[in-house]
Amino acid sequence: MRITNQLIFSNFSNDYARSSSELNKMTSQISSGHKITNSYDDANVFMDTQRLEYEKTTLSQVKNSSQSAQEFANNTDTVMNNFNDDLTRFKTKLIEAANGSQDKTSLNSIANDLESIKTNLENLANSSINGQFLFSGTAFSKKPIDNEGNYHGNGNTVKATIGADSSLPYNIDGKSLFLGNDSDYDKMLSTNVEMYSNQKNKIILKGSDTIKSLVENNGDNIGNINSQTKAYFYIQGKNSDGTSFKKKIGISTSSKVDDLLDMIKNSFTPKDSVNVSLNDYGQIEVTDKNNGQKSLKFNMIGAVDKDGGNDANVTDIDNLTTGTNVNIISFVKSGYTNTSDAANEEVSFDRNYFSKNGDTLSSNVSQIDKTTNDFATAKTLLVNASGKSSINNSELTIKYTDQNNNANSAKIDFKSDGSTFTVNGNTYNIYDASGNATNGDKMTYQQLNDVISMLVSDNLPATNSKNNYDTAVENAKKDVNVSLDYHGKLNIKDLHNSVSNIKFSMYDSKNDDFSSTDGNTLSFMSNDAITVDGPSVNMFKDLENMIQSVRDGKVSMNSSGDNKREYGIENSIRRIEHIRDHVDKLHTKIGSLSNALNEAYQRSDMLSLQVTTLQSQISDVDMGAVLAKYNQVSVSFQAMLATIAKVNKISLLNYM
Repeated sequence: MRITNQLIFSNFSNDYARSSSELNKMTSQISSGHKITNSYDDANVFMDTQRLEYEKTTLSQVKNSSQSAQEFANNTDTVMNNFNDDLTRFKTKLIEAANGSQDKTSLNSIANDLESIKTNLENLANSSINGQFLFSGTAFSKKPIDNEGNYHGNGNTVKATIGADSSLPYNIDGKSLFLGNDSDYDKMLSTNVEMYSNQKNKIILKGSDTIKSLVENNGDNIGNINSQTKAYFYIQGKNSDGTSFKKKIGISTSSKVDDLLDMIKNSFTPKDSVNVSLNDYGQIEVTDKNNGQKSLKFNMIGAVDKDGGNDANVTDIDNLTTGTNVNIISFVKSGYTNTSDAANEEVSFDRNYFSKNGDTLSSNVSQIDKTTNDFATAKTLLVNASGKSSINNSELTIKYTDQNNNANSAKIDFKSDGSTFTVNGNTYNIYDASGNATNGDKMTYQQLNDVISMLVSDNLPATNSKNNYDTAVENAKKDVNVSLDYHGKLNIKDLHNSVSNIKFSMYDSKNDDFSSTDGNTLSFMSNDAITVDGPSVNMFKDLENMIQSVRDGKVSMNSSGDNKREYGIENSIRRIEHIRDHVDKLHTKIGSLSNALNEAYQRSDMLSLQVTTLQSQISDVDMGAVLAKYNQVSVSFQAMLATIAKVNKISLLNYM
């Protein structure tokens, strides 16, 4: 084959370009340390490198997130350690106060110490780190506990990213901590009137005593009765499932108190769902056997005709306050102001005015949504928190004094074809958002709140129309705020007066009707048995109650003094132990979360190192091999250039 100058030049150009490219590539690898500079250099290496770079970025985010979250969790853990210490001190002080030898001065001193501990607990509850409150849920900038012990945060969980598709909570929200629930606790109710088998000698009633000794030694009109007389007891209550009931019990006065307790127990359904007993002060305790249920409710009064021969005086509750020689036995006294149709506190049951504190009126019955076993909110259907499967064909009676100090009355009728409220002889539909009169079973607490606000502010619809109804509601909201608090209790706040003129009572119109066993539809302000323990915690309100019990010197719960519904010191010790247990559970939770976050950090750190190593194996060059090859290619390149230079010097004279 003939070798021409053109062929030589072509081969030279190709070899030069290839060697230059290879040298440039290796020079770039040596200077950067990477196999490729551009994506087109090697698509597979580029794709693997990018994938690993994304994983490194994700792991770096996980490390930062878990480290920050762990710091937050550790600070929370530290604060909760202090919480436990203070609650232990609080319990120790309560035990000290329970010593019967303490005088009034000593009790006041202990109460002041308890107040100081509570203040410190409130300060701990308001702990913040880097401007973020630890116990406000996701409302980091909102101070969780105010001066009244009310919670203002939310119940949301803050989460840290610990993986591509996974996260882990790292906070304890204040709603769970200060207002939480413990499903392993039973609700326990207690009457607060101490009962005697011998009033004169203050001998406490026992289960083995007779009903005769009960009715002869307790009540407002005690005396000797015929042993053949029957005593009657009127019971109102709610079962564990939220259904309400009424029961009238007739029992011979020769029977034992234990027999009465069995009858009370059998009034609840299903049978054997509660324990009923007398405590050391002759008070009736009713304990729900169903852990975690909040609905249990109980109230009872007793009556006996002292003449022994006129049962008509006591077999109809309407006659109790009008019959002659009737002894009414109260088991619960609350000191509430009853409505005029209740005659007196003994027979008021739910017919009581809301408690007033300055500009705010408050009910004492939590509205419990029986479908969720949680406290009702504005969106909850009334029927779901009622004592019945349907509230249609039932009625609420309202006795009130409005914002302008005008006494009045009204009623709310729940009907399937449209609920209404009536006041001053005028009847108004209760409209829903679509402009229709609301089926009673579809009515919410917000709609009930709207009706209340219209009544107490005296902003009534001009006519029975949707537009006028809405206008009245909007105007009413400028004057009063009606709402449910975090424990489902109804509050009415006067927006114009620091001391409100408003008085308000609302109850089932058949509140005192014992002609059937159907219980009340709804209950708001009840002279009922007091919850001394239960699934729900309201930490700072509970502590206030305990401190007041110490200040008042109430070792046991009793109906004396101004604060009749206090726990008493002994029940306070039981309650503080529950609160400590509640805090311990959440303390354990934050501890486990902190450990999990630490593990997530360690894992991400280890994985990050592994990914970096793998990425290096894929994208980084073997510097020794590249340098050796570079030297080899460089020598070959120089040799090629030298050869080409010599070839270029050859002319025709070299062949002549």
